[in-house]
Amino acid sequence: MREVRLFLAPSLYDANPHLVDGVRRNGVAVERFDHVSSDYGAAVAAHNAALAAAGATDAASRSFLCVAFEDTKTGVESALAAGMCVIGVAGNNIEVERLSSRGAHAVATSVSDVLESFGVRNYYQVQYLPYAIHLHHLAETKVGYPVSLLDTLRGRFTDEGVALDPHGSRFIPREILGVRPGSLADVYINNLGWPQDSITTFRLNSRDLERDIIRFFARLYQHDELRGFITSGGTEGNFTGLWWNRDHLVHESGGAAPVLLTSEQTHYSISKAAQQLAIEGRLVPTLRTGEIDCQVFGRILDELAESAPERPVLVNVNAGTTQTGAVDDLPRVHELLTEKVAARGGHFGIHVDAALMGAVLPIIQPWGDVDLFERFGVHTLAISGHKFFGSTAICGVCLTSKAFLTACFERRDVSVAYLTGLHDITPSGSRSGFNALSFHNTLCGLYLHTDASRLRRLVQQCYDNHAYFRRGITAVVGERQVIAPEHSLSLCFPRPSAELMARYHLMPVSMPEFLEGDLEYAGVCVLVNVDREMIDEFCSAYARDRAGDGTRQPAIS
Repeated sequence: MREVRLFLAPSLYDANPHLVDGVRRNGVAVERFDHVSSDYGAAVAAHNAALAAAGATDAASRSFLCVAFEDTKTGVESALAAGMCVIGVAGNNIEVERLSSRGAHAVATSVSDVLESFGVRNYYQVQYLPYAIHLHHLAETKVGYPVSLLDTLRGRFTDEGVALDPHGSRFIPREILGVRPGSLADVYINNLGWPQDSITTFRLNSRDLERDIIRFFARLYQHDELRGFITSGGTEGNFTGLWWNRDHLVHESGGAAPVLLTSEQTHYSISKAAQQLAIEGRLVPTLRTGEIDCQVFGRILDELAESAPERPVLVNVNAGTTQTGAVDDLPRVHELLTEKVAARGGHFGIHVDAALMGAVLPIIQPWGDVDLFERFGVHTLAISGHKFFGSTAICGVCLTSKAFLTACFERRDVSVAYLTGLHDITPSGSRSGFNALSFHNTLCGLYLHTDASRLRRLVQQCYDNHAYFRRGITAVVGERQVIAPEHSLSLCFPRPSAELMARYHLMPVSMPEFLEGDLEYAGVCVLVNVDREMIDEFCSAYARDRAGDGTRQPAIS
């Protein structure tokens, strides 16, 4: 269930049926609440108890995520006494002042004015209100943890230092960066450590919505016990996956170091992480389209069984390589590992680099309607938020199963002494709470908080346009010279002139073992921004470019 719950005074509830209906349809609970006949404190306790019963960690420190819309001073006081985030709504300016003097965190003359003042444009964004309101209040009361918050404070510089003034200007103006004063980008939000934990003493975070994101992916990937956290991008997700798998395999094998197997088309972040983690790696050749060559992969497993039978095997499976967008055959990789490693008593782990295709795999279901974590033994999976999902915040998500997480960390003390109740198994520790909010907003905009219907339509649109692009390029160079892996949204073809490469931001593709003569390739990725008008324009320019210099690229016969 969601952490955020709205409580509307009876008159406000009755006067705003569209808000009530819209918010409920977006998965946020709304109640008609009369403080005269009921107690806000009891309502908060019941909400927290429901969270605990649903598997959430201690929710006592999150009572501000219960939002009270009140239109009387006694109602405001009652909700404040329960520790809630309180919004006062009054019919005139005199009453607005009165509710404000009683301590309401925000006041307005109507519910719509409240939403407008905080930039709420869609009903799912109502759940961001407590963050926008209460994080400012928390910043004003913080005297503990070593964070100065200088960038968020108001006042002026003096010879002695700074003079605080809550009604003054920013010490460091940020309007040129597009940061609107009072917005969520205007406050300090730090999602420390593991988001499933509760921190009672440090509340400048958006960990509740981070957990919400993991629930979105649990539903999308059909795995009820999915766990994870928001990363700084695909690279951190890959590092985390290899780190957790390495430590788990070392323990399972009695101390033997794993061997990392991955294809030659793997993103460089995997080799970088392997170097940082001191994991020995071995590259596996690929097919022409970029998928891992499973025949060679099987032979390498046989060789390892002969030369180093005690060593576990860690495999990185690509779901969308950078150059050709190839998706490795996960079922076959798992089958070979089961036959050639597990069958002889060995141990293996699978990490999936799904930076781009992690949004797409659960929609297209290339290996059937199955749970990848349960059916194919996936331990960890990394997705980028700024690739297919298109979040403006550079971020991602690292996903794992509860069972693997327990097996990996149940023997280790990863608690943080100065943060009561917190464990940290993330590489960075402090993580951007704003990135989590931005990613959450993007996912809700794609309806991942309900039925993911918008995401499904966009995925279909991209594949339809990919097929259209492929037909256009094939008409120019012929099918033989086009590389289009199964399930991919990428397309590779003979490289045009440097001018066209620059104009259309084409990706240079290097696969020399499969190319004849001095033929070089370029690649495109057909995502939401690539429409058919753009495709037609490019294909025409590409055809003219090739006709203008017929000697530049030799043809494959």
